[in-house]
Amino acid sequence: MSKILVAIDGSEPAWKALDLAIEIARNRQAGLLILHVIPYEPIAEGLRAFATVEHVPYEEEEALFHYARSLGDNLTRDAEKSARRAGLTAVEGRTAEGRPADQILALAAAEQVDMIVLGSRGRSDARALFLGSVSHQVTNQATCTCVTVK
Repeated sequence: MSKILVAIDGSEPAWKALDLAIEIARNRQAGLLILHVIPYEPIAEGLRAFATVEHVPYEEEEALFHYARSLGDNLTRDAEKSARRAGLTAVEGRTAEGRPADQILALAAAEQVDMIVLGSRGRSDARALFLGSVSHQVTNQATCTCVTVK
């Protein structure tokens, strides 16, 4: 095993996933890739046109996105520091934008990771039921070993 990807979102299960990924990476002398995904989907053209006609400002949405990006970067840096304090030297943090499951799977494939570790919040709401949770989507579609932490 040479590279482990851990996805973090700031939740308690994600911090537990980070701890487990650090432990596995240390025991296996593997590199650790830490990813935070900012959920983002572009505004549909019809909605954008409606907002223009109705004079709805985009500034608030842009400000929220930049704030989320800043929080994600800080979260990733904190996770990197934790991994380095635990003795890992091959640590890299990244922040991506998009659908979390898609971004996790894309990075795992591009970096040819051996394992993905991610937290599960155990949601059972309607959205998770119909769309599937991020951990469920990643586990079902990844070509490498996946570990889900609760």
